[in-house]
Amino acid sequence: MDEGMTEVRRDNLRNTSAVTARLSGRDLGSAMKEIQERLFKEVPLPPGTEIEFGGLYKIQLESFLGLTRVLLTSILLIFIILVFEFRSFSHPIAILAATILCGSGSLLALYLTHTTLNISSFMGTIMVVGIVQKNGILMLDSEKFFSAQGLPLREAIFQAGRRRLRPILMTALATIFGMLPLALGIGSGAEMLQPLAIAVIGGVGISMILSLLITPVLFYLLRQRGL
Repeated sequence: MDEGMTEVRRDNLRNTSAVTARLSGRDLGSAMKEIQERLFKEVPLPPGTEIEFGGLYKIQLESFLGLTRVLLTSILLIFIILVFEFRSFSHPIAILAATILCGSGSLLALYLTHTTLNISSFMGTIMVVGIVQKNGILMLDSEKFFSAQGLPLREAIFQAGRRRLRPILMTALATIFGMLPLALGIGSGAEMLQPLAIAVIGGVGISMILSLLITPVLFYLLRQRGL
């Protein structure tokens, strides 16, 4: 309950009232969900009342929408480039499938560390797509080389895995250890980028398994079906 206003504010000839608050000890997403549920269930609103949620919540929704478009566009562009590079659909499908699955590693890392999915962690997930797809390219480019030497498909994949094991591990471990200080919140201003670092570490960490197992297995199955 609040006292009557001594000042009337209008927007497009309609009376408006702004209700603001500050959060402490909880994330924006869960707080807004509870506000919306309780507002429509427990608060009697006069007929004709319209509610608009703004502030940081509106900015976050717009940012999430923009980042989702960036993610989908980047995946589409990577797919097109890989099709022209390898001149087949089996290579890009296998690479992108493992790359997208690496996003589960980012979400798992956020869940285990009790970190919310915000703009910073979403950007980290997009970074994982760019970092991880390189591992698939290294793996299948090596397979293409061994297949050109006359080796059977399965043997070429095994040889490619043996050759690319060290570069993939070195790249992943270098990324993980480079992001570790940010993930631990070491240094001034590290808390702002901490969710991004956690998402990158989770995605890159699981990519060491997916790039060496899921990518070649899926590629082999696609080749068996003639793609």
